Amino acid sequence: MSVSFMAMLGSMILLPLYLQNIRGLSALQTGLLMMPGGLAMGLLGPTVGRLFDRFGGRVLVIPDAIGIMLALAGFTQVTMTMPYWQLLGLHALLMVSLAATFTPVFTLGLGAVPPHLYSHGSSILSTLQQVSAAFGTAPVITMMSARADVLKSAGVTEALANLDGMRVAFILGAVLSVAVVVTALLLPARADNSGEFHGVG
Repeated sequence: MSVSFMAMLGSMILLPLYLQNIRGLSALQTGLLMMPGGLAMGLLGPTVGRLFDRFGGRVLVIPDAIGIMLALAGFTQVTMTMPYWQLLGLHALLMVSLAATFTPVFTLGLGAVPPHLYSHGSSILSTLQQVSAAFGTAPVITMMSARADVLKSAGVTEALANLDGMRVAFILGAVLSVAVVVTALLLPARADNSGEFHGVG
């Protein structure tokens, strides 16, 4: 879950920067383009919880971890003219895959501790989310800026330098997503006492 948050937050910072600074969209247009993915992520929560109760975690997490990897790999191919429908599709795939990953992983994490420790486990998971989000943002922006500065000093135009910097930063997110797939393969279908704790959301 921590690695997923690192990849997600890094990408979620890069995509608006790309849309506004490279493609010239307004803040409103950027928000509208990203809105379907955000809505899908929010609305899928209850459905994912029911699917977890029925099928367990591995059936959900493994394919959706692969979905995260494919979406982030797609973002590494951004260009000055990538179609907006393709950007929307990649973002929607990322958000849907994340939604179907977070709920099972969160539930498996809490289901692995005794019931009287649920409050502590929930606090630890929430803290890990926030720390991972912050930790994932810093290297992404640093890599983007460093790459762009190198290209600008070599005479590349600002727009192309920033675009290449974003590609490098998206590559970092894609590399992190590989770790998500690997850890997903290690997850159990259910926690030992999952009968006492059902899918959240």
